[in-house]
Amino acid sequence: MSAADNTPWYINNVLSLPTWLSISGQHRTRYETVDEQFRTGRNGDDQILVFRTNLLTELSFNQWQFGFEILDSRQAHADDDTPVNTSVVNPLDVLQTYVQWDTKNLLGSIKAGRFTMNIGSRRFVSRNLFRNTINAFTGVDWQSQNKNGRQLRAFYTLPVNRLPRERDRLIDNRTQGDDEDTAVKFWGLYYAFTNQVLQQWRSKAEVFYFGLDENDSHDRSTRNRDIHTLGGRVYKKSRPKQFDYALESALQFGQSRFLSASSNSEDLDHWAQFYRAELGYRFDSQWSPRLSAQIDFASGDDDPDDGNNNRFDTLFGARRFDFGPTGIYGPFVRSNLISPGLRLQMNPWPNTALFFSHRGYWLASDKDAWLVAGVRDPSGDSGSFIGQQFEWRLRWQLLPQNIRLELGGAYLFKGKFANNAPNATDEGDPNYFYSQLSLNF
Repeated sequence: MSAADNTPWYINNVLSLPTWLSISGQHRTRYETVDEQFRTGRNGDDQILVFRTNLLTELSFNQWQFGFEILDSRQAHADDDTPVNTSVVNPLDVLQTYVQWDTKNLLGSIKAGRFTMNIGSRRFVSRNLFRNTINAFTGVDWQSQNKNGRQLRAFYTLPVNRLPRERDRLIDNRTQGDDEDTAVKFWGLYYAFTNQVLQQWRSKAEVFYFGLDENDSHDRSTRNRDIHTLGGRVYKKSRPKQFDYALESALQFGQSRFLSASSNSEDLDHWAQFYRAELGYRFDSQWSPRLSAQIDFASGDDDPDDGNNNRFDTLFGARRFDFGPTGIYGPFVRSNLISPGLRLQMNPWPNTALFFSHRGYWLASDKDAWLVAGVRDPSGDSGSFIGQQFEWRLRWQLLPQNIRLELGGAYLFKGKFANNAPNATDEGDPNYFYSQLSLNF
C-alpha cells in the first residue's frame, strides 16, 4: 500500500497488467483449539494450524471471460486425535476452470466448466469463507439480470469430490486430483425480485428450487438422497435508525437414507422443513451498533420407526454466520434444531468490527440426534436442551483491503441432553478459540 494515497497493494497494480488480464489471490493462516470435546466417543482437547492459499487468473476478451483458480488447503500441525477430513484439508488442486460468455442482452451470461457458487442467503449453496476448503461444481450456470434488479438463474452441475479422503494422507498433505461423480447431480432455479409493495418497505425477495440426486458409485456408498428443496426469502438490509428484518423458509421432499448403503440403511420418504426469522435495529450513534434477535428451526426425525426421514438437509450451504465457527469446532447444523438468539454488532475503532452473540440450542425432535456430536437418545428421555453458546469475534484491518487480523471464540454451556444422553461424553463445557491472519494480494 502506498502511504501517500492509501491504494491497496494488488498484483494487478504492481505488475501493470494489461486490461484483459487479472491476477488476484489470498493467503490465510489460522490456529484453532478446542478444550473439552463434545463429539461422542472422543475426549480431551484438540488443536490445529491450517493454511489456505488461492490464486485466481482471469482473461477477458470482449464478451468472453476465462477463469482459472488454484486452491491449496493444508494443515501444518494437528494433534494426534484432532478430526481432520476434506472440510479441513484439500492440498493443491484446481478449484475453478471455466469459460463465461456475457451475451449483453436478455440471454445474460453463461458459465461452463468447474466453478464456485453463492446463491441467495448462502444457507443452501455457498462458496465457503470460514471453512478451510471450498465447495466447487462442474457444469453450466446461467444468469440474467435486468436494470430493476430482477435476477433469474439456472444451473445444472456435478458436485466436485475433494480428494484424498483417508486421514493419514490428509495429515501428510498428499495431493490427489479432485473429481466429479455422475452418481451425484445438483441443479436449481433462483429468482430474485422486488415490486411496488416491497419497494415501499425497502425490501427484496427471492424464491428458489434445488434438486439433488445422489446414488452409490463404484468407489463410495452414500445416503442415496433424491430430495427437492423449495423455498423463499424476503429481507430488508440494515440502515442507521431503521429496523431491518429477514424471513426465510424451505420445504424438502423426496427420498433419502439416514445412513450410507454400507450400513444397510433403507430408502425413506423425506419430508423436512426449515424456517428462520430475524429482526434488527441499527442505532445512529458512536460505534454504529446493531442489535438483532434471531430464531432458526430445522426439523428433525419425529419417529425412528415410521419409515420417514424428517431431518432437514442444508445441502451445500454455509453455517458459520448463523451458528458460530466451524473448522474443528462447528457443533451445529441446520438439522433437528431450534435456536433463538441475540447478536450485538459494532465498530468500536477505525477499521475494526466486533460482535457478540448468545444463542440457545434445542433439539427439534428429542428422539433424533444432535448430528455433529453424534449424540442421540431414541427414547427421548434425555430431554431436548443441548445448551447455550456464547460467541465473539473481532476483525481488525491492519492494512485495509490487504491485511486483516481476526480473533474469535465460542463457549458452549452444555444442557441436560448434552450431559445425560446415553452416548454423550463426560467432558466439561467445550471452549473454542481461533486466531487468523489474512493477506489479500
